Amino acid sequence: MLHKLAEAATAGVEKTRIRASELKLGMHVSELDRPWINSPFLIHGFTIRKLAQLTEIQSLCQFVYIDITRGNASSDKNHGAKPSQTQTYSSTQAFNENLDAAISIHGKAKTVIENMFNAVRSGGLFHIDQVRQSVEDCVNNIIINPHSMLWLSMIKNKDEYTSEHSLNVAILSIALGRAEGLTQSDLEDLGICAMLHDVGKTKIPSEILNREGSLDEKEFEVMKMHTIHGKKLLIGQPNIPAAAVDIALSHHERMDGSGYPVGLNATQIPYLVRIVAIADAYDAMTSGRVYCEAKPAAEALKLLLDAKDSHFDALLINKFIESIGVYPIGSIAELNSGEAGIVLPTDNNNGLRPLVLVTRDANKAYCEARIVDTNTEKQADNGRPYMIRALHPDGTYGLKLEDFRNINENNDYKSIT
Repeated sequence: MLHKLAEAATAGVEKTRIRASELKLGMHVSELDRPWINSPFLIHGFTIRKLAQLTEIQSLCQFVYIDITRGNASSDKNHGAKPSQTQTYSSTQAFNENLDAAISIHGKAKTVIENMFNAVRSGGLFHIDQVRQSVEDCVNNIIINPHSMLWLSMIKNKDEYTSEHSLNVAILSIALGRAEGLTQSDLEDLGICAMLHDVGKTKIPSEILNREGSLDEKEFEVMKMHTIHGKKLLIGQPNIPAAAVDIALSHHERMDGSGYPVGLNATQIPYLVRIVAIADAYDAMTSGRVYCEAKPAAEALKLLLDAKDSHFDALLINKFIESIGVYPIGSIAELNSGEAGIVLPTDNNNGLRPLVLVTRDANKAYCEARIVDTNTEKQADNGRPYMIRALHPDGTYGLKLEDFRNINENNDYKSIT
């Protein structure tokens, strides 16, 4: 049965019909609305490189078929390289001052994404204005202080993976873009692209999307088609950033050409695609799903580092780790004292020595909560500096970040920055 679904899901999906008036430079025309012999084009199938070609097709045809695995979504070059205009950001509010607003924005954005996916699954259109407003709110909050949204991105619900993942990838991408100095408008476009990157999964059969255990070769081929479905869904969608369609198609491409669906290499993968690819991989690794357990943040970061240059842009990987920290906030940390707790944000500019909210003693039993500053404090019994021994997945030792979602509600930790 699954193999029949595989055949149905992959048949002819690369080709899509659009109005000639919607054609743009960079698109690959595979068929016309008439025989090629009745056109002035000598090459049967080509990528539109010149304005004269575009004008000629539009004057001749009412509609055409394009191959969405070839060419670019548009002639917009801004998503190809890092924008020349950048700026420097600094946090203007403390984490605990910004968290309540972040929780509200995060909840509303998650609802928008769920509604978007439901609309597309049912064959309808989603409201891009709602997506844009949610992203603008996320960007404003992350500019003020990225820690609040990053904290919320670490709270995982296995049963809500698809919508949570899209939101988390947007948050992580915006945070990385902020560290890269992208302007607010560029951050908003990046956030929209990231939020839409997996929309093609709405066209993947649920039997495959939610399959427990490993996919076989044919099923994985179907899963990979979500990239092509995504571009096909977005290519005719008005009022979205031009880069969104290419990010939907290419976020699984890799620097060494080993990715899919096309096998682009480092010279062909646009800048914004590289950002979303890192955010997508990190969140996927740190999220528990029906077929695999979540990896600790430290392990996910090590895997990203191991794959820099081969799979991911090395400079962006370094900037990503700088932006979220070697010990990402919200991680479950075990100290060298045996005590355990949750990594908190800090402004000491020393990512190797963060604050930890300790709530488990050396025997992993409940204890009165206290903050340990690993940058300055020493253990009372032996005078040795506190250090993080290991990071663990959410839920380890009964520690669930969800229980600390609004840390201000029950604990007035004014030192949290």
